[in-house]
Amino acid sequence: MADSAFTVRVEGLDDLKRALRQLKDSDLNKRVREVNKAAAEIVKPEARKTAPSGHRSRKDSKKYKPGKLEKSITVLASANSAVIKAGSASRVPYAGAIHFGFPKRHIRANRFLYRAMARTSDEVSETYEREITDVIREKLES
Repeated sequence: MADSAFTVRVEGLDDLKRALRQLKDSDLNKRVREVNKAAAEIVKPEARKTAPSGHRSRKDSKKYKPGKLEKSITVLASANSAVIKAGSASRVPYAGAIHFGFPKRHIRANRFLYRAMARTSDEVSETYEREITDVIREKLES
C-alpha cells in the first residue's frame, strides 16, 4: 500500500503543539484533540457518500458484502493530528487496492478519500481555525 496522503498544513501548529507540551495541561490536550476530530468529522459524510459501493455478482466470494468499505470509514484523532481511514486488515482488506489501485488485478485507483478532503477543505479549515481560536481564547482567559 502506498504511503501517500492528502494533508492540510496549518501555519503555527508546530509552535502550538510545542507550547501545549510545555504547559503539560491534559485538559487542553483533550480539547485540541476534540478540535482535530471535529474538523476531520466534516470529511466523513462526503467520503461515505463518494465511496464505491460495489455490487455482488455470482462469481464474488460469499464474504464480499457491498457497502462494507463505506461503513468502515472512521476518524482517529490525537492532540497532534486527525486521520480519516477506510478499511481494516481483517474486515475490509481490499480498501487499499480500491483507493490506490492494483494494476495487476486491473483495479483502477478510486481516490475517494482524497476527493472528499478536497471538496470539504475550506469548511475544514474554517472549522479548525474557529475552534482552535476558541480553545486558545479559553485558555488565556482562565
